[in-house]
Amino acid sequence: MLKRRWSIFLKLSALIIVAVALIDAAVLTAFRLAFELPEEPPPSPRGYARVVANYLADEIGSPPDTLKARRFAERLGIAIRLETPRFVWTSSPDMAWEENEPAPPPPDIRRHERHARRRDRRVIAVARGETEFWFRLKELPAPQSFFSTERAILWLLLFLSLIGVGLFFLLRRMFAPIQTLIEGTKRISAGDFATSIKVERRDELGELADSFNAMSKRIAETLQRERELLLDVSHELRSPLTRMKVALELLPDGEAKAQIQRDVNELNAMLTELLESERLRSSHGSLKKSSFSLGELAEEVKAEFRDETHRLVIDAPRNIGLNADKERLRLLLRNLVSNALKYSQDEVKIQLSETPSEVVIRVLDKGKGIAKEELKKIFEPFYRTDSSRSRLNGEGGYGLGLYLCKKIVEAHGGSIEAQSEAGETRFEVRLPK
Repeated sequence: MLKRRWSIFLKLSALIIVAVALIDAAVLTAFRLAFELPEEPPPSPRGYARVVANYLADEIGSPPDTLKARRFAERLGIAIRLETPRFVWTSSPDMAWEENEPAPPPPDIRRHERHARRRDRRVIAVARGETEFWFRLKELPAPQSFFSTERAILWLLLFLSLIGVGLFFLLRRMFAPIQTLIEGTKRISAGDFATSIKVERRDELGELADSFNAMSKRIAETLQRERELLLDVSHELRSPLTRMKVALELLPDGEAKAQIQRDVNELNAMLTELLESERLRSSHGSLKKSSFSLGELAEEVKAEFRDETHRLVIDAPRNIGLNADKERLRLLLRNLVSNALKYSQDEVKIQLSETPSEVVIRVLDKGKGIAKEELKKIFEPFYRTDSSRSRLNGEGGYGLGLYLCKKIVEAHGGSIEAQSEAGETRFEVRLPK
């Protein structure tokens, strides 16, 4: 059954359409709340003031509580007049009627209010039983609509913010496989061709992840076939090389024999390095660790270069012990020293040191150096830097020595790096204790 394919373009288009629709709805709702007239008009300012006056009259009570009336007058900044058959009380001289002006004629409270309104439109009169209440307000309060313009704008901004946050998380989830693809690409560039990406998607990103996995698998299979072919050829060359060595022993000594002997030795060294590097990659190439003195091993390697011992300097301040595969570390040191001697006429220094957790081996030479762009490539198999580090005597190697050094170090769980500046090149190996 074929899975339905959802285009990422259609997803983005749908997302944009929904977002625009929500924003339009939010804007229209905000304008409606802000500017549309209510179905029932709000009460007039004077009607709203009467509601306030009735509330104050109920709170003061009848017979009136003058102390409470005074507190209301001081807190609200209004003037109050209380009239009962027994007394007249005012909170302010403004509410005391002049002697030459007759008081509002009770008991018609509307007439009282009309009389007061002729005096001041801010005066509201109400009655409770035998008590008449007169209130003079500073201003006639205007009722406020619940949805003011400012409130509508705040709601609009809040809604738009929520839409923005939602879009952010949706887009982040939609494009999450891109970060997974980037990490997988980095692992492949580092040489891990067994990398596989798990992306359960039915869009273009899902197809891209499937193509990435297929590409990674094909590259791994191609490299495996190449290694197998190389190993087969190397094994097949062992037999004719052995026969050539036997035949050379029967030849008379001379320049021709010496030249053929050097060529055979170089070819034999190349095959040894090839087989050893592949043995380290396989499960059959386990390390044979033992405890030994690294300083003594360095002296033994130095002795192998009989014609170059005067150029080799070992800097080992104290005896350093190490638990590792001694023969493979011997091969590591031999390759690093041989490489340094080939590309330098000055002395080559072997420095040994240690920290609480690791042992450090440095091989330094003062040759022409290595170009910066080639430093990361020199540990690749069959890579040669002839243009920048040509041998002083004879041709360069086959580009397998440093590759084998890297495999030996990695088999021990360590690291190797090269640094090169004008006049000095340094190889540094770090091995855990």
